[in-house]
Amino acid sequence: MADLALAGLRWAASPIVNELLTKASAYLSVDMVREIQRLEATVLPQFELVIQAAQKSPHRGILEAWLRRLKEAYYDAEDLLDEHEYNILEGKAKSGKSLLLGEHGSSSTATTVTKPFHAAMSRARNLLPQNRRLISKMNELKAILTEAQQLRDLLGLPHGNTFGWPAAAPTSVPTTTSLPTSKVFGRDRDRDRIVDFLLGKTTTAEASSAKYSGLAIVGLGGMGKSTLAQYVYNDKRIEECFDIRMWVCISRKLDVHRHTREIIESAKKGECPRVDNLDTLQCKLRDILQESQKFLLVLDDVWFEKSDTETEWELLLAPLVSKQSGSKVLVTTRRETLPAAVCCEQVVHLKNLDDTELLALFKHHAFSGAEIKDQLLHTKFEHTTEEIAKRLGQCPLAAKVLGSRLCRKKDIAEWKAALKLGDLSDPFTSLLWSYEKLDPRLQRCFLYCSLFPKGHRYEPNELVHLWVAEGFVGSCNLSRRTLEEAGMDYFNDMVSGSFFQLVSKRHYSYYVMHDILHDLAESLSREDCFRLEDDNVTEIPCTVRYLSVRVESMQKHKEIIYKLHHLRTVICIDSLMDNASIIFDQMLWNLKKLRVLSLSFYNSNKLPKSVGELKHLRYLDLARTSVFELPRSLCALWHLQLLQLNGMVERLPNKVCNLSKLWYLQGHMDQIPNIGKLTSLQHIHDFSVQKKQGYELRQLKDLNELGGSLHVQNLENVIGKDEALASKLYLKSRLKELTLEWSSENGMDAMNILHLDVLEGLRPPPQLSKLTIKGYKSDTYPGWLLERSYFKNLERFELNNCSLLEGLPPDTELLQHCSRLLLLDVPKLKTLPCLPPSLTKLSICGLPLLTFVTKNQLEQHDSRENIMMADHLASKLSLMWEVDSGSSVRSVLSKDYSSLKQLMTLMIDDDMSKHLQIIETGLEEGDKVWMKENIIKAWLFCHEQRIRFTYGRAMELQVVLPLGLCKLSLSSCNIIDEALAICLEGLTSLATLELEYDMALITLPSEEVFQHLTKLDMLILSGCWCLKSLGGLRVASSLSILRCWDCPSLELARGAELMPLNLANLSIRGCILAADSFINGLRHLKHLFISVCRCSPSLSIGHLTSLESLCLNGLPDLCFVEGLSSLHLKRLNLVDVANLTAKCISQFRVQESLTVSSSVLLNHMLMAEGFTVSPKLNLSCCKEPSVSFEEPGNLTSVKHLQFRCCKMESLPRNLKSLSSLESLSIGCCRNIASLPDLPSSLQRISISDCPVLKNNCQEPDGESWPKISHLRWKHILLIPNLLL
Repeated sequence: MADLALAGLRWAASPIVNELLTKASAYLSVDMVREIQRLEATVLPQFELVIQAAQKSPHRGILEAWLRRLKEAYYDAEDLLDEHEYNILEGKAKSGKSLLLGEHGSSSTATTVTKPFHAAMSRARNLLPQNRRLISKMNELKAILTEAQQLRDLLGLPHGNTFGWPAAAPTSVPTTTSLPTSKVFGRDRDRDRIVDFLLGKTTTAEASSAKYSGLAIVGLGGMGKSTLAQYVYNDKRIEECFDIRMWVCISRKLDVHRHTREIIESAKKGECPRVDNLDTLQCKLRDILQESQKFLLVLDDVWFEKSDTETEWELLLAPLVSKQSGSKVLVTTRRETLPAAVCCEQVVHLKNLDDTELLALFKHHAFSGAEIKDQLLHTKFEHTTEEIAKRLGQCPLAAKVLGSRLCRKKDIAEWKAALKLGDLSDPFTSLLWSYEKLDPRLQRCFLYCSLFPKGHRYEPNELVHLWVAEGFVGSCNLSRRTLEEAGMDYFNDMVSGSFFQLVSKRHYSYYVMHDILHDLAESLSREDCFRLEDDNVTEIPCTVRYLSVRVESMQKHKEIIYKLHHLRTVICIDSLMDNASIIFDQMLWNLKKLRVLSLSFYNSNKLPKSVGELKHLRYLDLARTSVFELPRSLCALWHLQLLQLNGMVERLPNKVCNLSKLWYLQGHMDQIPNIGKLTSLQHIHDFSVQKKQGYELRQLKDLNELGGSLHVQNLENVIGKDEALASKLYLKSRLKELTLEWSSENGMDAMNILHLDVLEGLRPPPQLSKLTIKGYKSDTYPGWLLERSYFKNLERFELNNCSLLEGLPPDTELLQHCSRLLLLDVPKLKTLPCLPPSLTKLSICGLPLLTFVTKNQLEQHDSRENIMMADHLASKLSLMWEVDSGSSVRSVLSKDYSSLKQLMTLMIDDDMSKHLQIIETGLEEGDKVWMKENIIKAWLFCHEQRIRFTYGRAMELQVVLPLGLCKLSLSSCNIIDEALAICLEGLTSLATLELEYDMALITLPSEEVFQHLTKLDMLILSGCWCLKSLGGLRVASSLSILRCWDCPSLELARGAELMPLNLANLSIRGCILAADSFINGLRHLKHLFISVCRCSPSLSIGHLTSLESLCLNGLPDLCFVEGLSSLHLKRLNLVDVANLTAKCISQFRVQESLTVSSSVLLNHMLMAEGFTVSPKLNLSCCKEPSVSFEEPGNLTSVKHLQFRCCKMESLPRNLKSLSSLESLSIGCCRNIASLPDLPSSLQRISISDCPVLKNNCQEPDGESWPKISHLRWKHILLIPNLLL
């Protein structure tokens, strides 16, 4: 096994060099190609033996020097080859032809014709000016390879091909989803001991100070300290005890500023704004923790030497104060010496796993691959694992990594080779061995990860894109696979080898690398990779080619960076505090070999023209910048593969379509003309067909690398089947999701045939997993949707706004694998005879002819009419009309109008037609008062006819739903009470139920039905005007979210008693509430939203003792809210509640966020004794022309201020007095023209969709520009589609 120095260099003498030679051979003479091929065929295969022999030889230094020279020559040759290919790409783009006949892309016919001249031409290539430098470098590389023969002779090695390099990363690497669940072995006792301490009684000192006490887990590297801490952190007992849990990885060097920010981010589960002032940060953390009952802070991987200062640790931990005693700090460390500030009361020394536990861990990973069916062979493997485990020194990390590496090797000789290694009890020994067993390409990828700091969250796609851009992913033997797919195989291979570990959160996941593995990568890559993260760095090795930046100021380091002429990569991990645009411009002129440029600091609106000089650039990431204008010179980046924009660039340069290597483009706003030239492109989310050159459907013809999802819009601009066929969608074999959409509805008669022809020509690839058809205006399916086995694995099928289709495709086999079916606005569809049994999600919306009715209900038609009580419903609707001038009523009515209109085609009723005309006129006229009575009466008449028609049918119509449904959405279709109950029977997996715009529903099912819906978590009721009762909903014990919108007939007097006890989120809009609606029940309710409702003058919410968020919006009747003294609200919204009394307003208390729509209301609060404004203050939908803060002294606690959708003409003049304000956001306030004086504490300003203010803030002449020019964070955006 090679030592670290040789191990870090050995990839240079690998098949990677072979790939370079293969690429270069296209530009070399035949004789030179043959000579180099002979050298690499005889030298490289033996090189592993050379390294092994040199370990024990006095000539080891000669080998190291040779390897370094080979690596440097490799880099230089690669750069020269890159420049040569750049010139060829440039020539092709300008002339449309290759520079030399027979080079890239020449036709097979031309090659055959010129074959007799090939040898003469290849010799002539060496004389071309653009080839001479490359030839010189290849001669140097050849000379270095020749020296290897002498080195081999010097070491006394035999000639011949005796060694083969590891094969390239296999193409069938197990995906991360198939990996075995990570298990913890032998640590249950340690876990319980730590949990008991964390949950134990507090000491006298703790109780008196309301501070914390600490516990340390101490052990050697790789012993499983972090794993044990995670085991404890995620224990249910811990989750229930501590209302705030925080996890921060310290690693080596304490950075008080950065680690304070990371603690805040962990506590808030979100990003913390970049703040320069440490005191501000620490006050923010103190405020967060003071609101907690008890917190747990885990400080992972703490390093503290006796010589270290205690001051920084005291500073870091100073804000740790909570409401109650009993908060804890849990530390993992390799040293028992800890800073006093940790208040460590107990130390858990992590002992070695015993032999049985370590063997179980090792076997878990070693046998996690394919099953070994040969029993005799399995026995041999078992015996070998026991022998290896004895030598692992009880090190869990070594057992995990070595086991993961061996699980992929099913040759017993490979396993026995591990027994010949040195001291396996040292984790570095087994880790280095595992590294050396990686394919050389994977070795480079692993070393590259040292660019990122310890504890970094690796995102697979981003990392793979970087590897591809750096050229680490081999391009040979890809077959039909993309470099991205091959790179993902690399990543999955490293995951399966335990080089990365998956961390799963509730809504997202990421990967981390163990600190010891990170140390290994860093020690092996120190000549090539460098992390600039210390402001005191004065020198960077001149050999460095990959640089990451994580400092606050680039100004201090610019001269060092300018000298790195070989630099290939600059990745800015954190944003800078200084303006680095000038430095960046100079950097572009100095660093001409850059291949990867990832910026998070560039704050100019324009990218400089000099970016076009980066001939080698493959990866440009502008996602976290302010750039919205790109230079034309960008189109000269012929090697560019990945371009990530920020969503602010409105127009790309005209000739961006000439970047033939570009395969990844994200974050742009407009469509690229002539996009068909970008034949390498792998992702287009939206393609809009237009009747102008460069935007035709045929642009898709040659884009056969497209993968992921594709949305083809405006298909009405396609003139016929031939044009559709020319797009060759069926050849896009990488596509997974496809949406085909027609947008126009003009000329319906001609559309039936035309739409069918176009859709016939748009035959999709059969491997699709999701297909959506929108706006299709034909009553016939195309032939490919009638083929039984056309789709191999279609998982989701959607029909949307297909007005003439009357049913699903007739062959049920076509959708046999479908798990999600969406039928939206398919008005002529009447029946669903047979649904796929594999369905888990079903959405039915806008199918008015689809009726769910039982035989029993057909017989009760007369009694049903009596129940309807038209006069009662009319009075309810009239009441609701007055709240918002009929806006909500008309919104529901417009939905139902479409259903009624479709029904009329079957009923042929002149009276109904007249009443529908009244409704249509009312919807067009808007909120005129005289329309209210007419429109309501007209709707009631039409609704009565609908009920008669529904019950006038001769037979019952039911839909049999698949029993595995998890989500069911029924909207704008007729479902009767008993039919709904029958539909829900047996749906024991149902988690979400949505019932919207169903005017036939009067009561929800009984308790007997809801008792069986044990997984029901969310219920949405919307636009059901006749719904009166929640039925037996109270027994739905798992229900946590209930939304009742626009259900004016719903009886909500003492409504809380009718709702499930465990309800956590309740949203009510467009209903009628009583004073006692929230009395009793709902003890666990956390979020209450009440909007656009009629109610009594007073509402009592004092029983809702768990309430955290309260939103009261558009309640004209509300004067007083009772029970406020018993609430501890975190978030409060008071919008359009004009009649709330000053006494009531003064009683509100809120901890985190306050939103109001009136400065008058806010000033009432400010004047109330004891009222403190929350850190976040929002003024939303304010109609007052001017706003003032009458008590600005009470606003000193405000840190984040937002104005949204306000009519005011100016901001408060005394805004400057908000002395703690950190961020100011102004959105959709079109009348505001300028900024007042701003507080010095302000760090961030965001202005969106404020056209006048945007112009006033423009650099350099805007009147308000001097007031914000010094701010590091400025986001000024005008959303194009919102322009008037």
